[in-house]
Amino acid sequence: MASDWLVAHHAPTAELLIAFVSSRGSDAQLLRAATGVSGEGGCDDADQGRQTRKALSRLLVELASWLVEVGTWIFGGLIAPNLIVIAALITVGPVDAAVLIAVTAFACALPLEVAGMVMLRLRKDVEDMHLESLALRSFEEAHFPNVRAYFPPPHQRDSLKRRRVRITLGYALAIATLSVALTLTGIVATLWHMAPWVAEASLATGVLAVVLILVVIAHAMPPVSEAERQLKDRYRGQSGNEKREQLGHSEDPS
Repeated sequence: MASDWLVAHHAPTAELLIAFVSSRGSDAQLLRAATGVSGEGGCDDADQGRQTRKALSRLLVELASWLVEVGTWIFGGLIAPNLIVIAALITVGPVDAAVLIAVTAFACALPLEVAGMVMLRLRKDVEDMHLESLALRSFEEAHFPNVRAYFPPPHQRDSLKRRRVRITLGYALAIATLSVALTLTGIVATLWHMAPWVAEASLATGVLAVVLILVVIAHAMPPVSEAERQLKDRYRGQSGNEKREQLGHSEDPS
């Protein structure tokens, strides 16, 4: 899922993510443990990838409840304006192409947003009710034969829980991305119906808002500690030496 892609293609990004979550500072030992780089010289990329995936997976499970709440809030915030704007546009009728595009975008986004909210709510309610334990106890009390064969053993439940969290949040992120794109398309088309310059001004302020958020995040990150800087320099040096060795072997005709 997302953590696997992050480690496979952006290992330094994963390192920065863990450093930011752990507030950096003097917490160099936690950074080494999370990224798989030891103080004596480090480890290979495979070990680092496995340890980083494990750390990100645990972090995802710990943040799952908060991410579900945020996702539910996002989907609810998208549904409300969709319903209001699409109701107003239906009364206007298909007077021009901008209105048709807006109605189409909102109509396509609405089912996705409802599906995303239902999926997140079901995941939260199933975890809160401990549905798996309730079902197992109910069947055992009814003396259903070999009922435990239909349920995962206790030592596999944690891994299955992490898998469910990754799958649910992964699909929710995909649905939210598509819903936001469709909603923005509908909003821009609606404003374009009013006047093209209104839509252009709205897009400009939207880009400005994103830039401001990124600037705030960049300034809010703690400064890089000396231990972390040395760790990264050592990691870059090892990577550069390995690349030079590989290049030297490829150029050696013998």
